[in-house]
Amino acid sequence: MFVLALSVTVGIQTPLVAGLAHLGGHLFVALALAAALTGGFLATVLGPRGIWGAPSRARLYLVLWPFFVWWTLGLLFAVFAPVALVVHALLSTAVRSTNAALLYALGAALAGTVLALRNSPRVRRHEIAIPGLPAAFDGYQVAQISDLHCGPFASGERVDHWVAAVNGLGADLVAVTGDLIASGTAFVPVVAASLGKLRARDGVFASMGNHDYFTEGEEMVAALEQAGLTLLRNRGVEVRRDGAAIYLAGVDDTWTKRHDLDKALAGRPAETPVLLLAHDPALFPAAASRAVDLTLSGHTHGGQIGVPFFAKRFNLARIMTPFTTGLYRSGPSTLYVNRGLGSTGLPVRIFVPAEIALITLRRAERQSVVVAHPAAAVAHG
Repeated sequence: MFVLALSVTVGIQTPLVAGLAHLGGHLFVALALAAALTGGFLATVLGPRGIWGAPSRARLYLVLWPFFVWWTLGLLFAVFAPVALVVHALLSTAVRSTNAALLYALGAALAGTVLALRNSPRVRRHEIAIPGLPAAFDGYQVAQISDLHCGPFASGERVDHWVAAVNGLGADLVAVTGDLIASGTAFVPVVAASLGKLRARDGVFASMGNHDYFTEGEEMVAALEQAGLTLLRNRGVEVRRDGAAIYLAGVDDTWTKRHDLDKALAGRPAETPVLLLAHDPALFPAAASRAVDLTLSGHTHGGQIGVPFFAKRFNLARIMTPFTTGLYRSGPSTLYVNRGLGSTGLPVRIFVPAEIALITLRRAERQSVVVAHPAAAVAHG
């Protein structure tokens, strides 16, 4: 695995090194720069605390971030350079030299790198029809955030900005669907303090993700509950309004086999619409088979790296799940997969921006609908 990761890390840089050598005429300088940046990164990764072990500010800003900028630039240059060279070959009057083609590619890669590293979240708004939703909940708004990965690359200050953006939406309820930290214990109190500032009329509810057990999970739960969040670990609660109710359930982490969907749904009243917080969207087929109306998930980061304009269909998360980002439906059941706010691995998002979801529930009449087979789940939006 290490050899594969090293090969990918080095291979992605090769076109950029070759391009810079061609433009500058000094292969050794380009190679030396790549070696210095990659060597510093590998020394940190292979060190006793690894990449997520709260590196010093000097190592963070003088070693890690320069490598991330360089690696992202290399990846995007590897995408844009062939396009520019093909244009050069076909339209030589528009692009007069190979150097000009490479400069265009380098400029496009630089612009893409800036966007990838800024990672400003977008608010994505959706209306979702819920069969049998009580009239009192028609127009009810749920703000969902996921996959913050608070750590060296997502500080408490950054999480505070995300929290302020969520609070500015004025949602009725806030759902936080797991992976709140990157790893370790250092950022547990940090993320708990920030999330404790979330505000919503009917409260803030959270489910656990796999990264939330890359530390002492019970300490994480205690810190979040002390900060005012309600943790839903294989259980549910009724949310009431004007004498009507919806049932809000949450399941624990699938990776550590702590999830129990049946237990989470055991307390739901008959004929009451169900919203489920499940970090891992792999639970959607099981949720749909149990007539869960809406499942809110995260985990995938939308792939974190995707193909421009086609990122929903073509992204890295496709390797592990068909449910990568956005809306999916199976019969009357709906899944929403949030792309998340943070990142894992390299702290970049390429053509897959971070998001805050604002979901408005709409009333729909109940119909006799047969739940589709899980394999027949259809993507929307």
